[in-house]
Amino acid sequence: PTVTWQMLPGTKIADIRLSQFGMRASAELQRAVDAARAAGADGLILDLRNNPGGLLNEAVFVTSQFIDQGNVLIQRDREGHEIPYSARPGGRALDLPMVVLVNQGTASASEITAGALQYAGRARLVGQTTFGTGTVLSSFKLSDGSALLLGTGEWLTPGGRMIRRQGIEPDIHAELPANTALLTPASAAKLSAAELRATSDTQLLAGLQVVEALTR
Repeated sequence: PTVTWQMLPGTKIADIRLSQFGMRASAELQRAVDAARAAGADGLILDLRNNPGGLLNEAVFVTSQFIDQGNVLIQRDREGHEIPYSARPGGRALDLPMVVLVNQGTASASEITAGALQYAGRARLVGQTTFGTGTVLSSFKLSDGSALLLGTGEWLTPGGRMIRRQGIEPDIHAELPANTALLTPASAAKLSAAELRATSDTQLLAGLQVVEALTR
């Protein structure tokens, strides 16, 4: 599955991990949010670490689960023409306090979502500066049956900030200790509340601290 989730042990915070923006990412995210709400979640962590991106439309739909107005991104071509992509109505988690976890492996469509939520003031970003892709790739077929992928545009945050080569800066910088494995919903499910608080995933712990403060 693209989306996995788990209530973090000893908390009412749902940890939702989105691994890539595939064709069913937004639908799976909706189901995860609904299940988390049914389980009593009063806050959530959206984990986009090491998410390489994927489909632009799914980035818009995923982001629209958390904001229902304003732009998700702006697409600009080489002539400087800009096309805004607006948030869609009907989001499942417009009111839940949240943070977004990002790192150097957060790229492309996941940077769109992270940048939009940060710009809207909907979520604080925790972790490391993202990869910095933000490029529209178009496919051109060649006569021998092969194809060329060529960058034909770029993605900007709703505030007009370029993503390519710059990435998205987190609000709270948090580095991981060397050789630390990211805590996933599956691995979190095996921990006690005390073991969770002692995990070496300092980024998740930093995000948890922010969400808990927002829900008090």
